[in-house]
Amino acid sequence: MIDATIIEEASAKTKVLKKIKSASWKKFPEKILDLCTIWAYSQLSKRYIEKHLLKPNNIKEFPKEIVSHRVKNASNLQCLSILKSLTPELVIVFGTSILKPEVLTIAKRYTLNIHGGIVPKYRNVHSDFWAISKKDLKNIGTSIIHLDPGIDTGDIAIQGLLDISPDDTLFSIKKKNTELSLKLIIQAIEMAKKGDLPKDQQKKLKESFYKTPGFIDFFRFFKSNNKSIELFS
Repeated sequence: MIDATIIEEASAKTKVLKKIKSASWKKFPEKILDLCTIWAYSQLSKRYIEKHLLKPNNIKEFPKEIVSHRVKNASNLQCLSILKSLTPELVIVFGTSILKPEVLTIAKRYTLNIHGGIVPKYRNVHSDFWAISKKDLKNIGTSIIHLDPGIDTGDIAIQGLLDISPDDTLFSIKKKNTELSLKLIIQAIEMAKKGDLPKDQQKKLKESFYKTPGFIDFFRFFKSNNKSIELFS
């Protein structure tokens, strides 16, 4: 049973402002171009999933019977207070800012993260893009991770890989990975109920953390003339 959801509203906006403020005047135009590129890619991915996954399954809005809270930051006092009042057995995290250690200790049993990439090889956001860009099609999928203070460095609960076809696009792969994420987190919840959820330590790899892709990364993707995986459907 889901007791409640907590939505972090300011995460993306805050990240964008921080990146703009941290950029030097020399790199300011490049930073703006990168931010516009990843925003466009994210919006197109969102629309594709809405059209090909949500609408066909008649998913129009969040279930009204589940209480929903909105916070500016998933580690602020408001969020901590809400979480503590719920006294949860299990906390599931997806797409938030990096959580402070205080948040990670609230759940009585597990705090799990849904990561759309295969760790330890691909950490951080947009892992599927980097795997496709590197033509590493055998390492595209989702990992359910026991959350720790690092970025996608926690112990592995379960993982799943996608079957990629020649007709797949960046967006269809994103849709497939979203579906896989849902299946895996349901599986993880059932395993947690039975008390047999795995906890396998990740291997340490030198090159496993990837930055958010920017304009030049997408440009190189186009230029590589990858005929098996096209950018747009």
